[in-house]
Amino acid sequence: MNREVGAEIVAAIIVLVMAIVALVWTVLTQDLGIPVIIVFIGTYAIISSEKVNRTAMSLLGMAIVGVVLFVGFNMGLIGVENPDHSIFQELILHIEWDTILFVTAMMIIVSVAGASGLFQFIALNIAAPSGGDHKKLFITFLVFVAGISLFFDTVSTMLIIAPLTIEICKALEIDFKPFLISEAIVCNFSSIPSIVGAVPNLVIAGYTNLDVGFLFVVFMPLSIILFLVSLPILLRWYGSKFGTTDQYRVDAVFSIDPHTMIKDDLEFKVSVVAIVVLIVGFAIGPTLGIIPLMVALVVAAFMLLLSHERADAFLNKVGWGTVFFLVGLFGLVVALDLTGLIRALADWVGNIIGTNAAFATVFLIWIPAMLSAFLDNLPVSAVLAPIAFDLATLSPVIPLALVFAVNIGGYIFTPLGSPANMVAIGLSETEHDPIPFIEFIKIGTLLGLIHLAIGSGYLLLVMFLLGG
Repeated sequence: MNREVGAEIVAAIIVLVMAIVALVWTVLTQDLGIPVIIVFIGTYAIISSEKVNRTAMSLLGMAIVGVVLFVGFNMGLIGVENPDHSIFQELILHIEWDTILFVTAMMIIVSVAGASGLFQFIALNIAAPSGGDHKKLFITFLVFVAGISLFFDTVSTMLIIAPLTIEICKALEIDFKPFLISEAIVCNFSSIPSIVGAVPNLVIAGYTNLDVGFLFVVFMPLSIILFLVSLPILLRWYGSKFGTTDQYRVDAVFSIDPHTMIKDDLEFKVSVVAIVVLIVGFAIGPTLGIIPLMVALVVAAFMLLLSHERADAFLNKVGWGTVFFLVGLFGLVVALDLTGLIRALADWVGNIIGTNAAFATVFLIWIPAMLSAFLDNLPVSAVLAPIAFDLATLSPVIPLALVFAVNIGGYIFTPLGSPANMVAIGLSETEHDPIPFIEFIKIGTLLGLIHLAIGSGYLLLVMFLLGG
């Protein structure tokens, strides 16, 4: 207890010093860029230490950067788009609320579906063939994740598979953390062939008019290659943690009729219909101008409505810590945008790429991937998509390079680059067995760098074959 209190006191002192330095720098230098960077990096560093509550720190970081912007606004260093707004209102308005609402809606759907017994039903059916062998179960789950990633965005995939994984691993007395980490990584790279596989894919496609069929045909073989390369590495990395569950426990778990897991027949049927609607909506919605958020909110609202008096109980199960963590995280990124730092970075990228298609492809793989690791892949996608559109005249592969980069960059150097990773980490925390950031960073960075190297060679080959 004393250690925890001590860590929080140290963190509070560091935050106070960080805030003072940022404010003093703003006043003395008449510049907002460096102070915002100080708060951004400092917040990330403290969160990565895992010594404090990450949600509290992300919200505090956003609050501090809001104070810095307030001081800068009153000094005339920054303006607002709407003269009726304060600078903090401008900050709040530019947060990725569509993503946050989407995550919240999907958590509601998972909460209701989970209460119906749907996930337990699925878990028993897909886990039974493993016979309690941890490696077989591990492979089964990863194949399942790779498959559904074509129909669900990464956050939705983790919201579906993570509770299921935790449920079956707990029943078989298996450490679920290696499963969740691996599933988060697999769902990130398995999403690249699908326009609805990740929200950044939709953002980039919207800016570049990317053809859905072209995206799938080019990236599906690469996705399979990455899976085949990653699987043996993951099995070796976590091999010491795998074994075989005692036969009596295996028999006890798998002798259960999956249909007995259905807790409420009506809610089960509603949940099945909801999942089908989500798959269909996410698959064909973009062609009709229907965004995934619209589908998710409609389904979540109907499920809550049909749950009657249990609606409040389902809402209590939503991972609000993860939701508010994303609020703070996006707020920090917005501050970088409002001060022109992200735009300056985008201009720098455009200037040094030139007209060399091969160089542009490699550059738009590695640099956005590095940025996505720290800035979150959504704002990176939004900022760099117009550049990819301009450079698409050099080769149609260039927009694909950006799609690949932001998805792979979501799990290198830090798990903070992709909201799906944070869903996995958040759910592990609710089980009081949190995933250590450093463990995610080690395996994520190793696989991410390998994936970037393979993807670079693959896309250059595609460019050569297309005559680019």
